[in-house]
Amino acid sequence: MELRQLTHFLAVLDAGSLTAGASHVGLTQQALSRSIARLEDQIGGKLFERESRGMVPTRLGVSIAEHARQIVAESSRLRHTASAELGLERGRLIIGLSPIAAASMLGEQVMRFAVDHPNVRIDVESGIDRDFSAALHRGELDMAISGQLDGQVDRILLDQLVVEEWGVVGCATNARLTEAKELKDLLGMQWIIGRNTTALDIRIAETFADAGMPPPRPGIMTTSVLFTLNALRHSDYLAILPQSLCQTIDGLQWRNMSEGAWNTPIYLMRRKRALTDDLLRAALRVFNVAT
Repeated sequence: MELRQLTHFLAVLDAGSLTAGASHVGLTQQALSRSIARLEDQIGGKLFERESRGMVPTRLGVSIAEHARQIVAESSRLRHTASAELGLERGRLIIGLSPIAAASMLGEQVMRFAVDHPNVRIDVESGIDRDFSAALHRGELDMAISGQLDGQVDRILLDQLVVEEWGVVGCATNARLTEAKELKDLLGMQWIIGRNTTALDIRIAETFADAGMPPPRPGIMTTSVLFTLNALRHSDYLAILPQSLCQTIDGLQWRNMSEGAWNTPIYLMRRKRALTDDLLRAALRVFNVAT
């Protein structure tokens, strides 16, 4: 069997369908299907069943998945190590950063690491925890920093770095927000709603319920942080966002309206049982994470 066949198998497994898997690996659906079929012939059994909800792994597929992840991830690390030894690169580190982590002091720490290691190539990828988990398993990331952990992280090492406080954000000239003493003073305001963690959504709903109010209903629903920040600066809409994301942006005001009840931990994510080279150890030390 070939390494690329294992990569194709994991792409379908993580995406849940041939169409999404093919998009990820840059193949046509037919080519990906043929690759999976050849792998099944070589292994001696079916790896997927086609169902209405997509491609569902068989017991055989589930049983070999972790082995496939290990092989694909370590092959990626092997290539990086070999390149460094041969002088093709002085080193390469691929880090996933969620928008919240990138805007916080953690993003600044990544930048300081880059300044202290000028011969190291550092690739920074954006995304959220579900993206990062899959990419870590495939060996496409060395580490990731994210404050959202709603995805599958059962094979991921987690180290809590900081706790992020969330509050109500609006335009600096929004008088209603400036003068608000409690949540009920914001009754009737329009909201921009994004993707928070499930646990935070529950706490937000509970805080509004305690104030005798329904939870914020979206006037605008978006997954774009940049759109949200720009829209808040030029409208009377409000949003619930982390403090570090807003504190350095002119034209916005951030208010803690929950007495500290709205907070989320931010984690450093690594793949379990991955080899840790000197470069990754150095990066982990920046965040005071033991190897």
